[in-house]
Order: sequence, then structure tokens, then C-alpha cells
Amino acid sequence: MIKGVSYFGVRSPKLAHMDLVHIKEAGFNAVLHTWSEEDLQYYYDTMKQIVNESAAMGLSVYVNPWGVGRVFGGEAYSELTARNHDMCQVALDGKPKVAACPNHPEFRAYMHKWIATVCDTDVSTIFWDEPHFYFEKGGLSNWSCRCEKCHELFRARFGYEIPAELTNDVKQFREDSLIDFLKEMAEDVHARGKRNCVCMLPPWFPAGLDDWSRVASLNAVDEIASDPYWERGATEEWVREKYRETANKLVEVANRYGKSVQMWVKAYQIEAGRENDLAIAVEESRTAGIKNIFAWSYRGTETLSWLKSDDPDEVARVFRNAVL
Repeated sequence: MIKGVSYFGVRSPKLAHMDLVHIKEAGFNAVLHTWSEEDLQYYYDTMKQIVNESAAMGLSVYVNPWGVGRVFGGEAYSELTARNHDMCQVALDGKPKVAACPNHPEFRAYMHKWIATVCDTDVSTIFWDEPHFYFEKGGLSNWSCRCEKCHELFRARFGYEIPAELTNDVKQFREDSLIDFLKEMAEDVHARGKRNCVCMLPPWFPAGLDDWSRVASLNAVDEIASDPYWERGATEEWVREKYRETANKLVEVANRYGKSVQMWVKAYQIEAGRENDLAIAVEESRTAGIKNIFAWSYRGTETLSWLKSDDPDEVARVFRNAVL
């Protein structure tokens, strides 16, 4: 059984060590560390020390490209497109977005640099966190990407200009693009002796990656995951239904391709009195046969005030009791 939490926001090795000792003593055997663009640029030695000390403590260490290029999930800022506007995804409205296009060769080159840097630590698994084309919750119809590179690739593939409608060809192109990107990155990671886990957004988000079997079928992908997090106000029935549905789907796809499975449980913005939702999510995941369960994030995300749960202590207690 793998039982873990994500951990971020502390870049003092001494203070991080104290928390990691607590994580270990609480009975967890895995941790995910975030590694943002800022970390790559300014905190390499610090992050390497934190990752290596985590591994030395016997924790299985996952690392994710936190918010990198806004192609991946996370609250970290990205400046890649500010430095190179050509790298921007362009949405249906014709405006460049604060996200890099996974088809852009310079973004891919940056990601290979990220991989080389992070894999030069004692990390065990690179966690590809919610790879997606850019979207905003308030305007899901304004899809991406229609940048010059995507126009060029679409024209070469289909023989006509990329349309303004989200047609089947466009959906195919978006998914093919993400699969090609993940394949290239995962193979680089494998060549460096590390594992790959791909966490896919649940289907109610227009990530552009709907067919999970295509991810699981990639030879360099070792593990697939998802995170069907609930919004404030969701009912217990919604939590149970979506975790059951997602867990069963993950297990079915993973078994078909002989891959491991991981589930993420929401441990942020948990309303007081609703902490048992975490236990429900764990229960449904376990019932489906998932033996690798993480929470996002450590102690109810108490250090990130925007995501902080109402009662971090209770969130931490409920998740620990449910998963251990």
C-alpha cells in the first residue's frame, strides 16, 4: 500500500525536514514535492536536498512540474510565455493565453531541461499533473489552441485550416498533440531510470485528453491517476458517485495495459463538518482495488490560505485514519 501527501510551499530544508519527519511518523510512506519554474531557476540545490532527504527517510518520492507553462496543474505562476510570446497557446477568441503550447518546440526543450534537472535527484516517479490545453472554468467554450504551430501541424495532418468549431478532427488533433507530448517526455524520464505517473483531469473538464487508454498504452507510462475533486457545496452523494466512477474507470484501463493505479483525494478548501468526504473518497477508491492513495495536500493545505481547509487538523485526522 502506498499512502502519501503532496507537500509544497516550504523551501527551507530545515523546516521541510521537520514536516517530513511528521509525515513519516504519522504512517505515510510517500510524498509528492512540487517543482515549479521558480524552483528550477532559483531553488535547484534546495529542492535537491529536500527530495534526497525525503528518499533517505524511506519515503517514495514523486515530483511534479507544478504549474509549469500552465500546461500542468498548480497554483505556481509561469513566466515562460512572458519571455517568449510565440510559445503562447491561442484560444478561439484569438487572444494569447498565459499557457505554453505543448506543440511548441521551445516548450518541449524547456521540459527536457526540467526533466534532466529533476531526475538528477533521488526522485522515484515523475508525476505528470493534469496535462491539458488551456481553459478557464468560466468560459469552457473558449478552447485552445490555435497558435501558428498548431495551425501548421493541423494543416499538415488534415489538409485544411483548423476550423473555429471544436469538431471531431480538432478533438483528435488536441488529443494526439498531448499524447505525442507525453510520449516524448515519459521516454526521456524512463531513459534516466525514473518512473512516470500521469494524472488525468476528470472528464468534466475540457482538457483535450479524453481517451485514458491512450495514456495507459504508452510504454513509458508506469502508472495512471486521476483527481475527481469536488467543489464547495457538492453533496456526499456526488463525492461517492464520482470517486466510484473514476476509480472503476482507472482500474479497468490500468488492468487492460498492466499499469499501476493512483487516486488523489481532495484535502483543500474542505468545509467544516464535511471532512468525512475524504473518508468516502478513500473508501470508494479502496473498494475499486486502488492501493496507492494520496491527498492534496499536507495538513489540509493550511499554508496556502486560498486553498486552506476550514479545520486543517480535522482534515488531516480524517484522511490519516481513512488511509492508514
